[in-house]
Amino acid sequence: MIEIRFDPKKGIWAENEDADRLRNNSFGRQEKDKLWLMPEEALYILDLMNGRAVRGKKQAGFEDIVSAYAAKDPRILLKYNAYRDWRDRGLIVKRVDDGIKGSSNRAGHVKKYPSKDMKVAKGRGKILWDDDSAMGIYTAADARTLYSDWWLGQIGVYKQDRGSVLKLNFFEVVLLSKHFGFKVRNARTGKSITAKRIMDEISKRREFARSMYQAYEDWRMRGYIVKTGFKFGTHFRIYFPEASPLRETSNGKWIHSKHVLHIFPKEEKLLISEWARAVRVAHGVRKTFILGVPKITKKDCVDYPADFVAFRRKKKGKDWVREAPPKDRPRYLLADLSEEEHIGGIELASLLAKAGGMNLNLILSITDRETAITYYALNKIKIQGAKFDYYEIEWLRP
Repeated sequence: MIEIRFDPKKGIWAENEDADRLRNNSFGRQEKDKLWLMPEEALYILDLMNGRAVRGKKQAGFEDIVSAYAAKDPRILLKYNAYRDWRDRGLIVKRVDDGIKGSSNRAGHVKKYPSKDMKVAKGRGKILWDDDSAMGIYTAADARTLYSDWWLGQIGVYKQDRGSVLKLNFFEVVLLSKHFGFKVRNARTGKSITAKRIMDEISKRREFARSMYQAYEDWRMRGYIVKTGFKFGTHFRIYFPEASPLRETSNGKWIHSKHVLHIFPKEEKLLISEWARAVRVAHGVRKTFILGVPKITKKDCVDYPADFVAFRRKKKGKDWVREAPPKDRPRYLLADLSEEEHIGGIELASLLAKAGGMNLNLILSITDRETAITYYALNKIKIQGAKFDYYEIEWLRP
């Protein structure tokens, strides 16, 4: 049995053989003759290592330690659960304030996406804009070219090439008017209408329409095909440059999107369970989930808590061994969250900035109501010429 000592004013520590045993398993921080433990470590020892805590001459229980720290740290149980799960997998996790920093050769991986300028010829006719449906129609001679070469709008029905009327959503109408000189006429008044006026009208009816358009424009102007992601619970689905609704793959099958894009405006806060559900749906249909947080600046960032740095395994000869300090550096900044919490675009961007500043990749550790944990790793995407930052979200199995 491991014995640890507990004094609410001093902290939690182990001595002698108990300290040696714990230190050899990467617990605690050694100072002179004592091995000082963070609360999560102590709770783990009591809960799962058959340990006991002594307070003066009396024995202290799991609940005593929780009660002692709960006033200053109301997230103590959430932190413990995140710590417990990582430790149960045979891996090491430490508090951020232990002074540990990540190794740049293990973190900061940026995945490069291709980029191609979008060059659309000036329109030969006018787009007819309908306010109520937030749709435009275009019937000029170049309508089919817009559809076949750039997959702008929809002729007929998705996967059914029939008809001649090109139907455009408001993102597409604004893009064509703003960047490629297409004229737009209001169907109700018969008067010309500008891209700015359309955007102003849509923004009154749809929250965060500007943020969504900014991301749409960012990808479209880099040559990507951006269509609705409604079926997948996200804002957009993404096709890489040169995809066409009329072009099939070499095996004769329809080209399916492999990426979905969800926009997280900095003003928005989203329930963690709703956000995670969208990621799960994307992964369930074998699509990469991409997150965009438009217009975040350094001034927007806040000191959002991320409590742990986490280690993985490395290959040693033919075997995999766990990484541990001080020899190894951590790979991840681990932020523990609950499915009942809300997180905003600013908070998430702040966590990403903090992780990058520590040469770590970010992992969200999400605890559900039954204390099971799901991990999501966020990896930065680099698109040459893009205005904003984007991240692939990977469902991680440590």
